[in-house]
Amino acid sequence: MCDARYQLASRSFLSIVADTTEQEGAEIQAAVADPRRFTVLYERYFADVFRFLLRRCPDRPTVNDLAQDTFVKAMLALPKYQHRGLPFRAWLYRIALNELRMHWRKRKEVLIDLSYRQVAGLSEEIGLPMEDDEMRRLASAMAKLDEERAQLIHLRYMDGMSFAEMGQLLGTSEDAAKMRTHRVLATLRTYLAPRA
Repeated sequence: MCDARYQLASRSFLSIVADTTEQEGAEIQAAVADPRRFTVLYERYFADVFRFLLRRCPDRPTVNDLAQDTFVKAMLALPKYQHRGLPFRAWLYRIALNELRMHWRKRKEVLIDLSYRQVAGLSEEIGLPMEDDEMRRLASAMAKLDEERAQLIHLRYMDGMSFAEMGQLLGTSEDAAKMRTHRVLATLRTYLAPRA
């Protein structure tokens, strides 16, 4: 009886996911044919993209501009979009991340703001207790990472992305994203190791 309910629930969930993917695909095709129909995608994903950018830049007016630029570029690039089995949102995040990088390059600075809640998964992965002194050590170790490595940590632990989503966003495979992230974690562990 329990197995039958589980199978029924699994089939229901899979059909919802398939329907959502088909609906999104149809909306993308409609927007390619008529750019005015891009509004549906914009309204669905604007809040997600805004939050994604806000976690990387604390200035709301700047984030608003970057989010708008992201959607303008997405609308212009939509005819080139190819569905590869990953969410459309990951493609939008990639555009947003490029917009943010251009913004920081112009300003010649990078800001990573981590909240206590966001860093919990990272400290657990590294095996670091959530104590103030240890969190200061972690912040110091994170500051030693270059922008590319810090971005991997941010995507995985602050944004909660899967390795598949990270791969899509970074233009690489899921396995490559996983391997690169684990290398950065190893580097952080080295920075955090007590010195003899």
